[in-house]
Amino acid sequence: MRFAIYVPCFGPELGDPSVLVSLAVAAEEAGWDGFFLWDHVVVPEEPVVADVWVTLGAVAARTSSIRLGPMVTSLGRRRPWKVALEASSLQRLSGGRLTLGIGAGVPQDFVPFGESLSRAEAMSEGVELLRALLSGEVVDYRGSVFRAEGVRFAPVDVPIWVGGMWPRQAPFRAAALADGLVPAVFDESGLAVVSPADAARIRAEFVASGGPVGGDLAVWGPGLSDVGAYEEAGVTWVFTDGGVSSLGELRAFVAAGPPR
Repeated sequence: MRFAIYVPCFGPELGDPSVLVSLAVAAEEAGWDGFFLWDHVVVPEEPVVADVWVTLGAVAARTSSIRLGPMVTSLGRRRPWKVALEASSLQRLSGGRLTLGIGAGVPQDFVPFGESLSRAEAMSEGVELLRALLSGEVVDYRGSVFRAEGVRFAPVDVPIWVGGMWPRQAPFRAAALADGLVPAVFDESGLAVVSPADAARIRAEFVASGGPVGGDLAVWGPGLSDVGAYEEAGVTWVFTDGGVSSLGELRAFVAAGPPR
């Protein structure tokens, strides 16, 4: 089991890239295994948003061992070729520490800009095209959403986790091309904790959809007493922000280190 700090990148404090970089540096020093960020363009009623890729570039330059990445980025919004270039650059900059989370995206990042496309289809096509672009081979691709003709990028190995809201099926559309899964479950209060039983069911659905049997499964923040049950259910990563309500509390939580 590995443990990662997982925080949004918007708001008066967490929307500041320098704050996020300082948290990543502190997380590495405290022994956390990963540092992952949400990826949004528009956050209702909150104009201060840090760009994930710019921020993660700074994180990569200031750290040396912690894994990092966006959880999750939308290929329909970012476009597979732009994400391939960004992921390739960040993987080289970080020395191979990038894990790339991919999802369908949320309406708030599309609707204000007049874009209308099948986000689920863009995700399934996009992962296929992204894999091809990162392979180092010449790519000729024609889909209903994306197209690439005679394009060749440098070959770079980037682990890809697919994500989305469970029990919807979008996270599983690209399972056969994924290295792992990062499902999100929501209740009336927001992001909810997945139970060990649900985690086992999610893993089984991922494998049944073509995902690798030994692939990663990352879930949001179970309590310390539950770690063994989650590990038995096949969870390999725990994402958390400690449930704190202020930046000061978050810094203290990060500095305390992961629950070993």
